[in-house]
Amino acid sequence: MHDRFDIQDVLSRYVRATDERDVTALAGLFAEGGVFRFFSRSGTGKYRPIGKPFTGPKEIREFVASWPPLPERVYLHHLTTDHMIEVDGDEAIMNAQFMVVPAVAAAEPEGGWPQGLRGVQGSATLTMIGIYDAHLSRIDGAWKLTRFDVLHSLPDPGN
Repeated sequence: MHDRFDIQDVLSRYVRATDERDVTALAGLFAEGGVFRFFSRSGTGKYRPIGKPFTGPKEIREFVASWPPLPERVYLHHLTTDHMIEVDGDEAIMNAQFMVVPAVAAAEPEGGWPQGLRGVQGSATLTMIGIYDAHLSRIDGAWKLTRFDVLHSLPDPGN
């Protein structure tokens, strides 16, 4: 049971590193030779690749570093659910559903917030949804991603 929690923790660390654009932490989750791939689909149900695969922590770090910075007052939140994990010795497969919700914080008015205003100010909108399909290996006692596929359930018309 301990392996299951450690494996799920890899996904938790992935989504936090993605949300915070922590390229070092994200790349460090991958094994040497680990592959990071993206896919999308439309009404056909078949996944199509988005771009090229990225291999190994160095290439993955460079790819993630190329992501545009988040706009001011925008904070990402990746949510995962329905974690299915199969462990066979030092190999594992993990599959989970994901949603991405950007939160856009309202700008504080020039004169400050009105007196008596209560509650958080801003908005959140679901922008992505899909499945993470991951293969992992235990390497030197730590679980590392050997293949991580992001399977978007919405089409990417540019690919």
